[in-house]
Amino acid sequence: MNSDVALSFGYYKKALDLIPKFPNRSELLKASTYVAMAYTGYVNGDYDEGLKYALEAIPILEKQQQMDEQISILDVNSTLLNAYMSLIAIYNIIGQPDKSKEYAEKIITVAKKCDSPFDQAGGYNQYGFAVIRDDPDKCLDYINKAYEIGITNGYIDIVTVSLDAYSLYEEIKGNKSLAVAYLKQSLEYLKGKQRPEIEVNVYNNLILLYNDDEKKQIELSIKALAIADSIKSKLYSSRFNQYLGELYSNAGNFKDAYKHLSKGDSINNELLNEQSQHQINYLTARFDATRRELEIERQQNIIKRQNLQRGLLAGGIVVSVVILALLWYMLRLRNRRNDALAEMNATKDKFFSIISHDLKNPAVAQCDALRAMIENAGLWDADTISDYYHELLKSAEGQVELLYNLLNWAQIQTGRMIYTPDRFTLSDLLSDITLIRNMAKNKGVALVLPQSQVALITGDRNMLSTVVRNLLTNAVKFTPAGGTVTLDISGAHTGAPLQYTISVSDTGVGMTKEQIASLFRLDSADSSIGTAGERGSGLGLIVCKELLEKHGSALHVESEVGKGSRFWFTISA
Repeated sequence: MNSDVALSFGYYKKALDLIPKFPNRSELLKASTYVAMAYTGYVNGDYDEGLKYALEAIPILEKQQQMDEQISILDVNSTLLNAYMSLIAIYNIIGQPDKSKEYAEKIITVAKKCDSPFDQAGGYNQYGFAVIRDDPDKCLDYINKAYEIGITNGYIDIVTVSLDAYSLYEEIKGNKSLAVAYLKQSLEYLKGKQRPEIEVNVYNNLILLYNDDEKKQIELSIKALAIADSIKSKLYSSRFNQYLGELYSNAGNFKDAYKHLSKGDSINNELLNEQSQHQINYLTARFDATRRELEIERQQNIIKRQNLQRGLLAGGIVVSVVILALLWYMLRLRNRRNDALAEMNATKDKFFSIISHDLKNPAVAQCDALRAMIENAGLWDADTISDYYHELLKSAEGQVELLYNLLNWAQIQTGRMIYTPDRFTLSDLLSDITLIRNMAKNKGVALVLPQSQVALITGDRNMLSTVVRNLLTNAVKFTPAGGTVTLDISGAHTGAPLQYTISVSDTGVGMTKEQIASLFRLDSADSSIGTAGERGSGLGLIVCKELLEKHGSALHVESEVGKGSRFWFTISA
């Protein structure tokens, strides 16, 4: 929980202390405060707190609905509706869709009783999104009602959310052209309404739908980027620069690709620096807290020893035995504390090393290379300039890989990467490997992918995509020109549940037993240079290991020097 959220919860708790002064409305005021606390927890990613207060508010509000007191029942319905909506959103994020659907059915009953058209329409839209994948036709009636309320009352947020729901409905039904049409209708509706924060999200959804038309994706990404920059949204600016970089790269326009990838890289660096600073502050605070605990423990141990010495004089041999046992226990406890402190220091030192060395040095090298190109622009031939461009691109790709791994690792350490399981095909894991394909092609390494990619697997799509992307990147990095990197999937068709093995193997340089033993330790992980001079942080495989542990799986490795390596893990169907 960050300081602003902690401050908000502090004021809410002060408000709870004042509620007894209003006995006629105490229960409703308490429940309303709980709902506000639930929403604050949800929007700030503190889902445990959000869930806790929403579940405390709902029984109070449901009871108030049934009681004849001197309160406005309309206030109860509106507050209860907002409690249900927060609860549904949190259950969706933490991967409990059944719970989400359970409260979605309740939300309709309350929404119909709401006097506020805006709250009523918001409830209908929330219900639609909660059940759209399981029963799209049932949810359509309520999305229609929400849309009519939004149009009638001029509720911009309601109308655009409803049009987004229509688009998702048509996409699920396989009507891609209609899905695109609804998003275009949303953009048309937003004209002149000065809501760029909504407009940029509509463009993002539209770009994803045009996945088979790169020219159209470029056109839309340029427009979306302009809006994102106008509202100073770093997250969207980074995303659309990344889109444009990959799209231009696919089209062979490497100049514009490098411009946008560099810009996206720069924004990602800013975002990562903010996240990294938060993580550094967290590690420092944890280190200081542990050090204070150890000092308190040391003082307490001194006091205990003094008391035990006095006891020795009075108690004789029996007390002496007790003292020796206690001293032995305290020594073991202190050693454990010291080991934990050493591990924390190693983790912090490694994090600082990555930021100060692996981020700084490539950036300095890029600046030097660009300066040399500018100073010798009229002297060098085309081949020399091309070599420099390739080196710059290779350096930028390495930084992008490092930023992804740093961000993923920071999210894991702070608990902000939520495990959200889903069923999807292997092909979904290969939808974001354009840079890896280009890396292998430019290096002269054959990338072999499975012929059949329709096998269904269960897990967190984004986490498993990150794992596969990291393993493929490492394999290409340590495989020389003329070598082969192979992604394979095989299923064990006996027993239950069905398990698939996903493996990445290469014909690269291989590893010694000592190197394998240190792969997954942050305090000993170190960057290694690839066969073409590529650099890394040693962090990618650690991220893979921790992401797979969230799936109840493990990352295995076998390797032989000079003959290549194979990494694999199992995942349930």
